Amino acid sequence: MKFNVPKAKETPKDYSVLPWTEQFRDKYPVQKIKNYMKEEGISQENMVNHLNFKCSVDRDKAKLVKSVIENEVFVVQNDQEINLVINLPFCLWRCFNCTFVMYNKDKNEDIYPYFFDALIKEIEEAKKLIDKKFFIVKNIAFTGNLLALECDKIEKIFKTLNYTFCDISVELGSPEFVTEEKLKILKKYCVKRFIINSLTFNTQTLRKLCRRFEFKDIYEAYKLLLGYGFETSFELVVGLLDENTLKLERNLNLACELGASNIDLFSCHCPNIEEPNRKDVKEIRKLWDFANNYMLKKGYIPYYLYCSEVDGGCFENVGYTLPNKANKYFINKAYNTAPTIGCGTNAISSNIKNRQMESIKNTHNISQYVFGINEIIEKKNKLFS
Repeated sequence: MKFNVPKAKETPKDYSVLPWTEQFRDKYPVQKIKNYMKEEGISQENMVNHLNFKCSVDRDKAKLVKSVIENEVFVVQNDQEINLVINLPFCLWRCFNCTFVMYNKDKNEDIYPYFFDALIKEIEEAKKLIDKKFFIVKNIAFTGNLLALECDKIEKIFKTLNYTFCDISVELGSPEFVTEEKLKILKKYCVKRFIINSLTFNTQTLRKLCRRFEFKDIYEAYKLLLGYGFETSFELVVGLLDENTLKLERNLNLACELGASNIDLFSCHCPNIEEPNRKDVKEIRKLWDFANNYMLKKGYIPYYLYCSEVDGGCFENVGYTLPNKANKYFINKAYNTAPTIGCGTNAISSNIKNRQMESIKNTHNISQYVFGINEIIEKKNKLFS
């Protein structure tokens, strides 16, 4: 005789409880958990159960941390490695939710050439500092809007840098600046990937954010990038405005179908959007669980995790990569694993001193940047003295 044994019902997750608990609530919960496991002598095999039952850490988050730790082979760091980040602050406009300090290029024509001269000078002095300290430049990232510059200025920047064997990433900025002529220059100087910070592929959401482009613009630019063989990394936001699980699934599916090497998911953070427009905390956490499970099923590996300071350490930012395609620049950015020299307005330079990361930030004001470039260079030299 057969007996129908009822399946055990899973206890519904209480999304009102913080996922990390107070013990591990930090910008870098992975590092805190690693230190704890080492002190307590807990093996990786037992860490999920231990964190869940003994420390009340959300089980899904414990599994996520375990996966990140297992993939930390990507974080192997040479002590002499350094990141070089160059921020370009010009655009044709500033989108409503843009987190960069951007300037309308057409309205700043008088100071634009002076800014460019100051930037070249700062890059040249950064190179002298790099040579003096015997640093190895392994990652170069262009943030802001490199493609807003004219072709001759883009080429001059790369000629001034003149670093070979680097992993070079360029943020896309606005899709309308993508031209074949500019892509040929970037290919000539061995740019590896484009970081496409679209936030979402949903045109309705882009319009609510007052973005000046739509999905069709992103897609047309993307086709050009693929034609030149660039790797691509998509930056998407979980819980953006009124996007529900279905819209998130469509975003993730499209990013995977387009063959992105990296898909970086960030917590909802749009400082210019009023608080009532944000999703409830519980709903965002449900979306995060869905996103993580979806990415794992698609064969992507979580390779970094850090929490947003804006959200008080409640929500994580997670990078997913295809095997052997990890973006080391994002690892360094997430964990401060290597010093960084920043050039351009609003750029951050950081150095490890006395086992602590010390940082300085360039002014965001282009006039102050131009007239204070010598002081900026002097401060940077002191930081790395």
